[in-house]
Amino acid sequence: MKPESHGRRDTLIILLSEAAEQMVDELVDRLGRAGFGDIRPAHRWVFAYVDPNGTRLTELASRAHMTHPAMSELVADLVTLGYLERLADPSDGRARLIRLTSRGRRMQRRAIAEIESIESTWLRELGPHLANGLSDALAAAVQRGRR
Repeated sequence: MKPESHGRRDTLIILLSEAAEQMVDELVDRLGRAGFGDIRPAHRWVFAYVDPNGTRLTELASRAHMTHPAMSELVADLVTLGYLERLADPSDGRARLIRLTSRGRRMQRRAIAEIESIESTWLRELGPHLANGLSDALAAAVQRGRR
């Protein structure tokens, strides 16, 4: 890490966080240009963790490392915008599942394509050897942390 002009050095945590935020901002911008201008960066926490057949709110919150009320607010926003729907859980009538609507699935397909493009650009800029090694190393580290 090189020293910054303000006299401090950015840690790996800061650099990775800022890189992720830049990627998310670019994704949101691209989605806006593709007709999904009501998507906000915070919505990523729902789309990243919702299962194709639906996911309970408590599970979404847990996967995203968020509080139940914070996730509930994001889900309510996305229901209002038409990206999600709430359905009765067939395995427990008292519980509700959060599931993508057809609009949500269209947006998610577009987002996946845009993410692939964004990641390709970043990996190309990092260099093929470093990028592959870094991706593998980060994936292994994240997986270890999930255990």
